[in-house]
Amino acid sequence: MIKAKQEARLKCIQRNTRANQEEYNKKRTATARLCHRKKREALKRKVDAIVEHHTKNESNKFYKRIQEVTQEFKPSMNVCRIEDGRILTENEDVQRRWKEYFESILTSNSDEIDSMTVYTAENEDKQLSYKEVTRNSIPKKT
Repeated sequence: MIKAKQEARLKCIQRNTRANQEEYNKKRTATARLCHRKKREALKRKVDAIVEHHTKNESNKFYKRIQEVTQEFKPSMNVCRIEDGRILTENEDVQRRWKEYFESILTSNSDEIDSMTVYTAENEDKQLSYKEVTRNSIPKKT
């Protein structure tokens, strides 16, 4: 159906007559209706799957399917900037740039790394009492 529409379009472009335009418009509307119907059927299948997951109490699958239906399309681009400011778009170039970046970080001057202060949970020596913990977490009765 879509190929027939494309052929009618090419025919209309090559020779723009009233008959060719009418044929193209008919095929275009028929193709649009077909695409709309297919899209509605696919959405109905998704909704049926959501209802089925809900009735079976499969909450993880239920919420995942809802998110698939309601979430907007967000195209992602795999790009990277090189040191001189140019943008790399090819996958191989981007991978090569990331490799260079991490190699430069890993082989950087070790004096900078030694001078960094690292904070962990083990640095905290203060012990809380039971009273301090429960005072803030238990709501008071009125």
